Amino acid sequence: MFLLLLVGLWVGQRTYHFFPFDKSKIGEQIYTLGITSSGDPLEGRTEGDIEFTDAHFNCAQCHRHSGYGSSEGGNFVMPITSSSLFNPRSYSRTDLFKKLFTESQSKQFWARMRSAYQRPAYTDVSLAAAIREGIDPSGRKLSPLMPRYKMNDTDMAGLVSYLKKLSSQNDPGVDEHSLYFATVVSKDANVDDKNAMLSTITKFFEWLNLATKGNLDHPNYSMNYRSDFLKSFRNWEHNTWELSENPDEWPKELAAYYEKKPVFALVGGMVKGDWTPIHKFCEKNRIPCLFPITDLPANEQASHYSIYFNEGLRLEAKTIAQYLSKDDVLTEPRSIVQFYSDEAQGEIPAKVLEQGLGAKKGIVTGSIRLTNLENFRQELSNYLQKYPQTDTIVVWPGTLDDVIMTELESQTGSIKRVFLPSALVPSNLDKFSEDLIQKLYFSYPYDLPSVYHPHAFRARAWMDTRKIPWINPRIQLNTYYALYLLEYGVEHVVEHFSRDYLIEFLEHEAEASINPGVFPRLSLGPEQRFASKGAYIVQLESSGEQLIKPVSSWIVP
Repeated sequence: MFLLLLVGLWVGQRTYHFFPFDKSKIGEQIYTLGITSSGDPLEGRTEGDIEFTDAHFNCAQCHRHSGYGSSEGGNFVMPITSSSLFNPRSYSRTDLFKKLFTESQSKQFWARMRSAYQRPAYTDVSLAAAIREGIDPSGRKLSPLMPRYKMNDTDMAGLVSYLKKLSSQNDPGVDEHSLYFATVVSKDANVDDKNAMLSTITKFFEWLNLATKGNLDHPNYSMNYRSDFLKSFRNWEHNTWELSENPDEWPKELAAYYEKKPVFALVGGMVKGDWTPIHKFCEKNRIPCLFPITDLPANEQASHYSIYFNEGLRLEAKTIAQYLSKDDVLTEPRSIVQFYSDEAQGEIPAKVLEQGLGAKKGIVTGSIRLTNLENFRQELSNYLQKYPQTDTIVVWPGTLDDVIMTELESQTGSIKRVFLPSALVPSNLDKFSEDLIQKLYFSYPYDLPSVYHPHAFRARAWMDTRKIPWINPRIQLNTYYALYLLEYGVEHVVEHFSRDYLIEFLEHEAEASINPGVFPRLSLGPEQRFASKGAYIVQLESSGEQLIKPVSSWIVP
């Protein structure tokens, strides 16, 4: 027994020698999650005397995932990247320019940013003292907002090791001359919609690269700092990653594209069905995935690198559920039934609606799965015979959307209300009787056509001057917004090509960027991943200039 123990100790020592434990993994866990090596939340004090035991006091909350810091309420949070900590403090004119002149800040913030205060480079020992005691290498006390952590030597060594790597080099997808981007599409996605998106991307890249060439061709000194930014200029390169019609193959196909040519970010995108496989690929590889055109974004809590316009069909189902849950809308129990196609576009929103209505006491719903049009016709007829009191149906038709409306015309004699997703809002009412028009209700996660957005003119003018045909205005305007916001983010990371830093700028600027009028408001905050949060319930207008009219206020479920 004793001999076996000795052998075990020898093997353990040899294994550690050849496969040393990466201390920075502990550091990353502490930095991003606030969880120590023992699995406990961070402990310490802040504001001088406020004690805490809380994982929310992790470093990333203030210094952000990139380590480049942030500002909040006039408080400037210093960068703690590898180069920032382990070199004497110095200020870059380009970094200062972006921070000082892009937002309104307090006098205290401006004074601190312009301060001539310098300090020597941190060492492992002085950095540990700063984290535990709030003293920097020059002996100066750090801001009382900076927590003083109670941290053992193992955790401290892990955190210091992680900070030595934090944003120490550019992320993949960038070289000395170019930034590389891609757009993911599937072969079976709608051809016209794909062309609408990709033509907008192509023209935007051509336009931006022409401007970049002009700046690089005229590198003379500039009083307004333009010459200082020359080192940050890159040509934008774009590729289309086309996936097969089989989602099971997508992870392998994405990995092959990425191995062949890594990209700094994915922008736009369009596939038939659920976006989740692409989402998981981006989260795993830490690639920003910016505003794909999808009705089915991934339903994951742990989403850092993927940003969407909204929750798509999940949002529409939540909106309908909240509208139907109102006491003045619901007539009686068992008066609601939903029909959904046997594909992701039907099954996912049907499940969300059922959960939303189930949370309201006293509401009982029926849910019937469909396979084809004949199946819908038969199931609806059977249900109405069995439950003649049914006055409300909800339909998630998926790919049956082209034929479902015609069937509703002949089957809904006793039905008072039919709720449908926004994709079924018709372009005109020539095919529908007045009786059916009065029964149709739609979830509508967009701004109303009657609302005027001043910035929409600028986006449309940009498209028109480049002679881009209006194939699908909603897709094209959303694509333009994503590209415009991406341009802002890349411009503001300057020469620090960190994907996390890019995302942090996008979170900050999403609301201030040009809103082309598709949604009432687009805004993000730290770790918010859906820029538009609500929807209307609308009906069709059989007369007048507008096709739709709202029957609810803007609902944020």
